[in-house]
Amino acid sequence: MANTIHQSITLKGHTSWVYCLAFSPDGQTVASGGWDEWIRLWDVPTGKEHGILKGHKTEVYCVGFSPDGKTLASGSANNDSVVRLWDVATGEEQAVLGGHGNVVHCLAYSPDGKLLATGGYDRTVNLWDLTAGALKATFSGYEYKLYAVTFSPDGKTLSTSGADTAVKLWDLSAPQKPTIPNGPTGWVHCVAFSPDGRTMASGYGHHQNGKVIGEVRLRDVASGEARGRFRGHTNWVYSVAFSPDGKTLASGGWDGNVRLWDIASGAERATLAGHRGIVLAVAFSPDGKTLASSGYDQTVKLWQLS
Repeated sequence: MANTIHQSITLKGHTSWVYCLAFSPDGQTVASGGWDEWIRLWDVPTGKEHGILKGHKTEVYCVGFSPDGKTLASGSANNDSVVRLWDVATGEEQAVLGGHGNVVHCLAYSPDGKLLATGGYDRTVNLWDLTAGALKATFSGYEYKLYAVTFSPDGKTLSTSGADTAVKLWDLSAPQKPTIPNGPTGWVHCVAFSPDGRTMASGYGHHQNGKVIGEVRLRDVASGEARGRFRGHTNWVYSVAFSPDGKTLASGGWDGNVRLWDIASGAERATLAGHRGIVLAVAFSPDGKTLASSGYDQTVKLWQLS
């Protein structure tokens, strides 16, 4: 990826914070959800809205496409606290997954699309068998809210993180006891695996001399050893995403900026400062040519990378 970044399109339609983003596997659609309770589907080439999914009764905190692109999963807040599955082609609701007792803050599909992991403020992670349409397992033992769940690229490991300052790695072949790498000293809001599955990035914030320092840490998945840290955000880091080629990491935070980091050198490649307020979500398109970001300013921005 070269160093030329152009803000190509600003997508407007949400009437409150845009909390979450996801690209479809073919890269033609971006789904966005937020505090206005609706999920909007956007055509990436034109920036036009081509669908609205209505059904949640409260804020939408997380969205994700199935690997085949046919289904969208979404999770919501109190008074609803469910995961809804949507048929992308028709916009019809396919199923409602209950089981959480509080905000469903995060979700992730396994790479083969057979499992869906969901986590939230009830301090549990539910693992759903989508083929059987049933709850497969529940991971508990958390003392604080869950903020992120992520599958490794090979689907063998599930990463969970939250306000307890720890990242837990669950071996899904024997998930009785997770591995907890040495890591951040503040709450962890986001985790991403590199495309090759060897590196894990976690974004968080901690207090230092009366200020909040935002930081992204890289760790070797196999050994748990630190591989680097990126500092530049002046407040909590809220979202991270690897580019498809694994060479760049994007991070968004409470300082209102999106930052692009060079994985090999550890240097900051660019700061994207187009948002007016906190950046809540970042996501790369499958071809790596577009970066989407969203936040408190009620917009989704598509950044053209070249």
